[in-house]
Amino acid sequence: MSDQEQNAVPQQEAPAPDKGGGQKPNDQKPQNGRNRRALVRRSLLLALAFLAGFIVLGVIAIQVWEYSNSVEFCTNVCHDVHPEEPAAFHDSYHARVKCTECHMGRTGTLQGIILKAGHFRHLPEVLFDNYERPLESKTMRPANESCEKCHYPPAFYGDTVREITRYAPNEENTEQRDYVILETGGGEQEKGQGYGIHWHVSNPVEYIATDEKKQEIRWIGTTLPDGRTVEYNDVTNPLTAEEIASLPRRTMDCADCHNRAGHPFASPDELVDEAISQGRLSKDLPYVKEEMVRLLRASYPSKEAAMQAVENVEEQYKAKYPEAAAKYPEEIKQAAEVAKELLDRLVFEEPGVTWRSFPDDVGHEDFPGCFRCHDGKHLSADGESIRLHCNICHSIPVTVGEGDRPPQMPVASLQEPPTHLETSFMAEHRFLASQEACGDCHGEIKFGTDNSSFCANSSCHGRTWPEVNLDAGFEHPIELTGRHAEVWCNDCHEGVVKPEYKCANCHEPPMAEHFGDQCEQCHTTAGFGQATLADFQHPVPLEGNHAELECTACHEAGKTLEWKCANCHQPPSEPHFGADCEKCHTPAGFEGATISPELHPIPLVGAHSRATCGVCHAEGQRVPEYVCSNCHRPPEGHFNQPCDQCHTPEGWSESAKAQLNAPTIPHPLEGMDNCLLCHDQTSAVKPAPANHTAFTLEQCTLCHKAED
Repeated sequence: MSDQEQNAVPQQEAPAPDKGGGQKPNDQKPQNGRNRRALVRRSLLLALAFLAGFIVLGVIAIQVWEYSNSVEFCTNVCHDVHPEEPAAFHDSYHARVKCTECHMGRTGTLQGIILKAGHFRHLPEVLFDNYERPLESKTMRPANESCEKCHYPPAFYGDTVREITRYAPNEENTEQRDYVILETGGGEQEKGQGYGIHWHVSNPVEYIATDEKKQEIRWIGTTLPDGRTVEYNDVTNPLTAEEIASLPRRTMDCADCHNRAGHPFASPDELVDEAISQGRLSKDLPYVKEEMVRLLRASYPSKEAAMQAVENVEEQYKAKYPEAAAKYPEEIKQAAEVAKELLDRLVFEEPGVTWRSFPDDVGHEDFPGCFRCHDGKHLSADGESIRLHCNICHSIPVTVGEGDRPPQMPVASLQEPPTHLETSFMAEHRFLASQEACGDCHGEIKFGTDNSSFCANSSCHGRTWPEVNLDAGFEHPIELTGRHAEVWCNDCHEGVVKPEYKCANCHEPPMAEHFGDQCEQCHTTAGFGQATLADFQHPVPLEGNHAELECTACHEAGKTLEWKCANCHQPPSEPHFGADCEKCHTPAGFEGATISPELHPIPLVGAHSRATCGVCHAEGQRVPEYVCSNCHRPPEGHFNQPCDQCHTPEGWSESAKAQLNAPTIPHPLEGMDNCLLCHDQTSAVKPAPANHTAFTLEQCTLCHKAED
């Protein structure tokens, strides 16, 4: 551009004509610009205020949302149903996991809002404190939305070793330690893993439970790694095909075993063992384990009643164990304080609700747990049971005493024989056990509960498992009562599951020729050595001395007998008093013969009842005619009258004076003690003296009194 062009003054354009016929003022344009800028500023301020309010409301909403998802809100504001639940939660492995992460799952915010909105239906229950007790969660999310967000199922977990310290309920509170390898397993089947406890989530397992707490599992279906689909029904309480088709099925996941992972309630035994191990309860205090467990397991109508029972601990110790009470007063006081703490966790504020109201399905000690399915009574159509082998989930426990070294635990599982892998092995190993078959691996086959051998494991045989039924589908042909209930199965089975059931398999008869082959006619399960006739009617009542004899005392060489007394009893002389021994003898004894009074021709009363049979029946002879002179010899020149006219069974000798039995004597005989005063030896009446001949009997009484 040239200088001339730069210095040129620009010409102003003519103003646009006003539509109204005139010209617009020159200051109109700046005024409109200011208005527009003011409007923009106001709009911006309003937007900023709205945005700030939105942010504030958002922050408040976020805070409210976060608080509504907090543990404090769930436990103290909304779900203050069981105050014991928060205490259990803070004592669990999941103490730093929010309640909503399990109960609503680890989901997005939008889905979480939708799920939480569904909980508004519980608002009336919260406001009016109208919860069911014990409270059961019905809104738990599936494990793949909660547990598996942290615990990744395909990951391999491996095995773990656990040491469990227990104390016996005795005076010494004897310590014992159980060592067990938990075969946690995990991983994926395709990688050669997927075994052990976590097999259940590596393979599809369905089940039907008929109760709300899922403790009664009646049907299980699973697809095995080889592709087979197997269904198991509870043969003791089976579901029909129609019920199986109509009832809801659940696919097994983590919460079916770890149902108390967030709120565990330990049993009284566990809490007491833990307190002794920690030194809060003195192991030196006699019977502290027994007394504390008894106190904690008792039923109480309320928590207040439970706490009141603790106040009596010292008095009970003084009454039951005075020496211990005098020696350990401080330990007893400390035990009472610990008991209060433990009862607060075991007895809930809600009457009737305790730790037992919340089953724990991990393990199988205080609740059925694993035994809900692995119980021996869930059988398939072909009779196979769900495996009940202890070592599919853990090793055989090894127990050591106080002060003993821990056992040497195997670092790898041993290859088991094929027989051990059979589904029925746990039910049948009691029949198959023998020194020849098992001794090479397990040592001496010696059953018991003293931990002296592999088969004397107190953790197996020293405990009872009421949920397990090894005899489901197997009806024993012999009633297992009496002595049969005391013997080990292998003593009779000898390696055969179903032997020929006959007594001679186990019992050797005492002689070659016994009393036939129907042993049960004489023998019962009370014992084989002493026969009892059971339902057999013995021809001779087995009472008195007969009941004390062994059968062979009469049945020599096992032969049958003609039932007569002379087979066993030799009469004292021949001939005896006839063949009908029972007329005189009873089972009370053969030597002391007695006879029923109605069978004897002479009433056996008075002195006759005290005489032995041989006094009259000399040399065992029959008495041909029952007259007194057979046994009693009268004096010389006695009265020729029937003896019983004067004598009674009270006595015969002179010392036992004769007493007239005849009721026809013509005058009273009071005071007379010598019959010969009036009678001669022929029993005739003597003649009266010469000067008395004129007197009659009536006249005699004029001079003679009866006493004379």
